[in-house]
Amino acid sequence: MLPNQPNNPGTPGKKKQKKGNQQDNSNINVGQSQGPSGSGFKDFPQNQPGTKQESTQKQNKPKEVKQQQIQKQKSPTESKSGQNDFPQMSQGKANPKQQTTQKQNNSKEANQKQKQNQPTKTTQKQPEGNNPPTVPQSASSQDQQIEQTISILKNELFIPKRRNPKSGGSLGRPTQVEVNYLPLNLDKLFKKVVYHVDVQFKPELPKRLLRNALEEFNNKHYPKLLFAFDGRRNMYTTKEIKGKTDLVAVLNDENNRTIDFTVTTSVVNVIQMNKIEDYLKSGSSNATPGEAFQALDIILKNRPFSLRFTNVGRSFFPLPRVTPVDLGEGMELWKGFFQSPVMGWKPFLNIDVAHKGFPKHQPLINYISNELGCDLNSPMDNWSFNALSTYVKGLKIDFMVPNQPNTKRSYKVVGLLDTAAKFRFDMEDSVRGKQTLNVVQYFKITRNYSIKYQNLPCLHVGNVNKKTAIPIELCIVQRGQLRLKKLSEMQTASMVKNAARPPSERRQTIENCIRDIKYNQDPVLNEFGINVTEQFASIPARVLDQPCLAYAQNRETRPRGGVWRPDKFSKAVHINKWVVLNLDGRTNMGSIKNLERNLIMSGKELNVVVNPMDPPINCLLQRNMRVAEIKTLVGNNFRKLKQVNTELIVVIIPDAPAGVYGMVKQTSELEIGVLTQCIKSRTMFKMNPSTSSNILLKINSKLNGVNHTLAIKSSPPSMDGAIIFGADVTHPSPDQTAIPSVAAVAASHDRFGSQYNMEWRLQSPKVEIIQDLEDIVHKQLLKFKEKTNSVPKKIFYFRDGVSEGQFLQLLEYELIAIRRACLRLNINYKPSVTFLVVQKRHHTRMFPKCSIDMDGKFGNVPSGTIIDTQITHPTELDFYLCSHASIQGTSRPTKYHLIWDDNNFTEDQLEQLTFYLCFMFARCTRSVSYPAPTYYAHLAAFRARAYIENKTIDLNHLDDEQNKNKLNHSFTVNTPMFFV
Repeated sequence: MLPNQPNNPGTPGKKKQKKGNQQDNSNINVGQSQGPSGSGFKDFPQNQPGTKQESTQKQNKPKEVKQQQIQKQKSPTESKSGQNDFPQMSQGKANPKQQTTQKQNNSKEANQKQKQNQPTKTTQKQPEGNNPPTVPQSASSQDQQIEQTISILKNELFIPKRRNPKSGGSLGRPTQVEVNYLPLNLDKLFKKVVYHVDVQFKPELPKRLLRNALEEFNNKHYPKLLFAFDGRRNMYTTKEIKGKTDLVAVLNDENNRTIDFTVTTSVVNVIQMNKIEDYLKSGSSNATPGEAFQALDIILKNRPFSLRFTNVGRSFFPLPRVTPVDLGEGMELWKGFFQSPVMGWKPFLNIDVAHKGFPKHQPLINYISNELGCDLNSPMDNWSFNALSTYVKGLKIDFMVPNQPNTKRSYKVVGLLDTAAKFRFDMEDSVRGKQTLNVVQYFKITRNYSIKYQNLPCLHVGNVNKKTAIPIELCIVQRGQLRLKKLSEMQTASMVKNAARPPSERRQTIENCIRDIKYNQDPVLNEFGINVTEQFASIPARVLDQPCLAYAQNRETRPRGGVWRPDKFSKAVHINKWVVLNLDGRTNMGSIKNLERNLIMSGKELNVVVNPMDPPINCLLQRNMRVAEIKTLVGNNFRKLKQVNTELIVVIIPDAPAGVYGMVKQTSELEIGVLTQCIKSRTMFKMNPSTSSNILLKINSKLNGVNHTLAIKSSPPSMDGAIIFGADVTHPSPDQTAIPSVAAVAASHDRFGSQYNMEWRLQSPKVEIIQDLEDIVHKQLLKFKEKTNSVPKKIFYFRDGVSEGQFLQLLEYELIAIRRACLRLNINYKPSVTFLVVQKRHHTRMFPKCSIDMDGKFGNVPSGTIIDTQITHPTELDFYLCSHASIQGTSRPTKYHLIWDDNNFTEDQLEQLTFYLCFMFARCTRSVSYPAPTYYAHLAAFRARAYIENKTIDLNHLDDEQNKNKLNHSFTVNTPMFFV
């Protein structure tokens, strides 16, 4: 368990634990074994020998030549600080060599680099005017200096501490809020030692019976022992026990049979729980007492475990008391609760509501009839067969012949077979001898059961290599089973709609969970000396002032509660050639003309010139059309429109079929390269000036306009000359093992922080560290220089989606990569770097105590509410900021954790800068929940990953030309604002 990251999934295990728990274990081990002075890259993701790093050299050459031409024309001279211009050197030769320095720990690559580092011939560039010529250094000398500088930096890596250990910032209006944190009293626990017992089971399945087996075993051998168990292998006690091995029998209620388990126990560790107390006084994210945190986490889970709730990560789901919400496509919504201990300035237990989609408990023929719309008496078409196969694969089902309870069995489905009438097999009979039967005949002979739906496929269950066929009509989906498959677009929308609840209702639900669980009545918690205060903690907070925004001619407007009315754009575009591509059968020409009129009228108010549209194109979709068919139709239209230089395509998206929006965006942005603005068909029916103004906000940004900037009086001095990065990595869903992860980095390239460009890369699945960050940052620094005619004085780097266990990796790899990219430009170029981790997947919620803090119709905390004490890290600088006005449900604050800072920001400066950047998302008239570049990076990575999910990518050679061809021309995307 990681100390201040409640959303980190899974529970880390000990060294002998199975593969499923090794990821969390490695995160804890990093913190324990590595100090601030890490030894290099050997523990972090590296390209394997023989695998090229992404071949960006060919892509870089045109830009580098262009850069050299610009430098020749301007004849800059290098300043003493090295921050005003780039070195005059042969970048085409230096870059590949500098790229190889990332591969330090590979001896083979090191030898290659040694051969490459021969003196290179350089020629002086003839300067214009009276400026003296600049003599470039040799590449080998440059490399050596870079390595010396990086070596020094590696020995100085550390996460900064708070200036004042027990105080936060002071800007803004002070207030008090309540949070869904329950104070923990661990004073008695700190005085105890806890014994970690390894428990081995043979067999290891089914997992749901392991707890029953351990209880039987302990009642026999340790009758008075109170223990906590994680349901797999780890048991914790306050008393030392002797290891034993014995056989116990457990009843399997699925088939009323007993299973014999051989249980073996052995003490593997003795944990001093006062290590948690020491961490609260002076702990670091890089050195957490991992074993003690893991023990505390499992001990606190004992109560819901003992109540037999279904466990998913840190969430628990009781059997629904009422009929669950139907999510469609065979899934239903279960409501449960999340819990995780959090080490703030003192210990807390974070409790929140949780929602999860589970396969619907129903006969499989109901799914075929209701969800697939099939006639049960007719053969299935190919599409329905494939959809059914996808749904049932990996599903657990209960099988029983009616009125024959002795036939009850549980199976795991591995696929589909032929129909009951067609699937044939050989059977030995003592009377008839060997005969060939189909499934219908077999069940009639052996079970006296007549199969009703003989044209439906049979389920392939059990061993993959043994074709065991059972009729689908006798199968019911097991209740409460976990599925790792990603929810569809429709299911996700339904879940969001049903999960969004106002703060008062969410709070009531959490309080009901606390009362039902009754932590302090659990004898195990009492044995370990843990007491839970079963009411929300009251925490001091502040509400920051809203910034002033500047529009055309420096006209200022101040948002109220994170919302404001737009004025004439700071930099408005002229939309010359645009067209409407209508995919919706209900949208007629009158609605399209109404859209055109509203856009032109709104454009006059916002200073955007909108020419009359080209003749609209109708490409009406049928509800039952497949996405592949739609992609071909839409793609052909996009290609034709691109050939006639259409600037913008407005696409009308129908309600059905599902998945059209994603397909349109992937085809336009990642394959063909045209800009689109999608509008839902229902929006067309209620088009008005307010809606068209919001649409123009997006369009102006996409065409590289600037909607607004921070007013001069609100622009923090720290933003002067700064480049702002946002970085994110999106991963495939757990069941998609053959799809790479996608890393995306967005960076500003104007002095206002309003315009961004994106770079994305493929990398190995599940790898969180951005492997090609040095080259990405290098390119974006060049882009900034090209656009602003200067290099950045400061770097703000917002990194999304990383847990605390990976902070050390970020410093030792990504921070170093940023520094290398800067040194490649000039050995003296060392801009200050502020490195913030942005964490959105947590369960911290704020509930206002005072009526003045109740914002909007839901009564959320107002935009600008910040907490930086009590529930934050005990020694490091982190804070929760709710920067946005809630649209629906309960506002979720964003957590920011500072892990590197050369700017020496105070808490107030850092918090204000972050808050103000949330207003620079130029597409809307309300602040967003996190800074704009982070949003752009996340969106770019998400779109790119969605696109490649249908591509066959060789994961061992991600940068090969063959794979690039499958991604067409878009392996690297540089178009500014392309993904918004």
